[in-house]
Amino acid sequence: MDAAKEPNVSLSGLLELVETSSIASIKGTVSRILALISDPAASSSELIQLIELDPPLAAKIFRVANSSYYATSKTISDIHQALIWLGFDTLKEIVLTQKMSGLYHGGTPVCGYSRLQLWRHSLAVALLAKTIYRREFGEKGNNAYAAGLMHDIGVIVEDQLLHQEFLQLVQSIEDTPQSLSDGEISLFGYDHCLVGKALGEHWNFPNELTEGIGFHHNPEGASEEHRLFVKTIFIADYLMFEQGYGYVAMPLPDREILLQYVRDLGLQWYALRAIVELVREDLGKIEQKGLIA
Repeated sequence: MDAAKEPNVSLSGLLELVETSSIASIKGTVSRILALISDPAASSSELIQLIELDPPLAAKIFRVANSSYYATSKTISDIHQALIWLGFDTLKEIVLTQKMSGLYHGGTPVCGYSRLQLWRHSLAVALLAKTIYRREFGEKGNNAYAAGLMHDIGVIVEDQLLHQEFLQLVQSIEDTPQSLSDGEISLFGYDHCLVGKALGEHWNFPNELTEGIGFHHNPEGASEEHRLFVKTIFIADYLMFEQGYGYVAMPLPDREILLQYVRDLGLQWYALRAIVELVREDLGKIEQKGLIA
């Protein structure tokens, strides 16, 4: 079946298409790295083994590790060296980032949308969510980084597997402003949040991550256990769209919702503004060094 010619692919049918597409090629590595990120007892040897079993991934890691962004004083050509220089948590993030980035190549730009812009947005949200956790909550924020990076994975699934209909949807949002979710539901019967949540459940992602993906536009729908986490992803997503790191011309939700979630997390606006500026500077360095793609 050619999904691009079939606008009424069910959600379960879409998941079946994922399993026979290039998207499925990341499943094993991404699932394992997410498990390592979520497990405080995970060992560095498990991460090293994961990288060594994937030579193309290792090559990408060496490229990033040896870039001036990380200011290495010597050439890193061994995963053990990379682990020592970069640290366990940073290396896990690089592995996830490099594996995910492969999904965002190619595609058809339309009305300001492109896969590169979507990837740029995802990375921006990941960095902001993680930085909020580290600076405001005193936590590492590894799960927040992963959720930010993957919160719009449902969009790339739609773009790749329902390509023509998705491009028409982006065009329609440009012509008649509406939220992406509203347009998706009208066209497909589900939105990218539901697609991402279903994929997370299908691939056995950690529950916190799955809810971060599935409810990032509606944190009140998440379980109470994960609601504050999901609100952090909502805030990061909203603010990076507002800062020009969006990927489609759609109106943002009512700002009062953002303000309420900021209050719910006990955040101060002056601190949040400072964090956003730090992330913008970091993203500028990443783009300057050619590490965004």
